[in-house]
Amino acid sequence: MIAYARAAGLAAALMLLAAPRAEAQVSTIRVTISGGPHAGTYILERGQCDALDGSVISMFTPRLAGVAEGPKVPESIEVYTEPGRGKTDGFAVNVDFRAKSGQRIMYEIYAIPPELQAPGLGKPAKGRGTVAIQQAATGTTATFRGETKDGVKMEGSVTCVKRDGRR
Repeated sequence: MIAYARAAGLAAALMLLAAPRAEAQVSTIRVTISGGPHAGTYILERGQCDALDGSVISMFTPRLAGVAEGPKVPESIEVYTEPGRGKTDGFAVNVDFRAKSGQRIMYEIYAIPPELQAPGLGKPAKGRGTVAIQQAATGTTATFRGETKDGVKMEGSVTCVKRDGRR
């Protein structure tokens, strides 16, 4: 998980530091958690998102989007997909909360088969689920459904919409 968190953090940092481009994308995410103290649906807009060749890398930090902080508000939501290219698509999703005590509560599904992972990564699955990736001229949408290793069900979608170059 540390390697995934570092890679996701690095990807997010690079996206935040990158100069705006005409093809930059805006996004919306919807995640429903069924079970546990954070059961509910979370819908966020204006997250960092990049979709290229069927892969989606998206990070949402609610407080940066103007959502009030609190123990029932995620601190971050990250989604990453890897297209299967004729095989099953893979995905990872993390929804991270911080309790009043400071303890992190993370709901994670890592369902990227070894054959889709970077060479040498060999990260084992955490939880299970499926993802459907749909590309269109206007952007890319990934819809996922799965269960964490602790049995908490999650489902949702992330949509990366291409901007038209206007600010």
